Amino acid sequence: MTRIEITPSLGAGVTGLPSTAPSEWAGLLPWQARRVRDYVDGDFAGRPSVRAAAERARLSPSYFSRRFRQTFGLTFSRFVAHRRIEHAQAMMMRTSSSLCQIALSCGFTDQAHFTRTFADLTGSTPSRWRRTAGLHPRTEAMGCC
Repeated sequence: MTRIEITPSLGAGVTGLPSTAPSEWAGLLPWQARRVRDYVDGDFAGRPSVRAAAERARLSPSYFSRRFRQTFGLTFSRFVAHRRIEHAQAMMMRTSSSLCQIALSCGFTDQAHFTRTFADLTGSTPSRWRRTAGLHPRTEAMGCC
C-alpha cells in the first residue's frame, strides 16, 4: 500500500488553516489586538496589567506576552507607555492643562515620571515639545505635583 501525504496547500483547503508554517499564526488575532488596545485606551489613569490584558485576549499571561510582542513589536508595558504619551500629546494639543495635570490623567505617578518617559520615547521633554509646537501658553508653573 502506498503512503499518501496531504501537501500543506491541499490541507489548507480542507481544514481552513494556513497553508504554510506556524509563522502565519504569530501574534495576536485582530479581535484580540483590538480588545487589548481598547482595554489600555479605556482608562489611561488606571494600571493596566498583563494578566488583565491576557484575560481579554483569552490567553495565559506568558503566551499573551509572546504573542503581544510579535504583534506590536513592544512589550506590554512599553506599549502602555507609548499609548499614554500619545494621549498626553493629544491633551497638550487641545488643552492648556498643566503638565502635572496631564501626567496624572495619563496614569503617571508624578510629573517627573511623565517627563522621564516622555523624553525617553520622544527625545524631547514635554514642556519643550509643547513650546516647539507653539500650542498653548506655558502653564507648568501652575503645577499640581
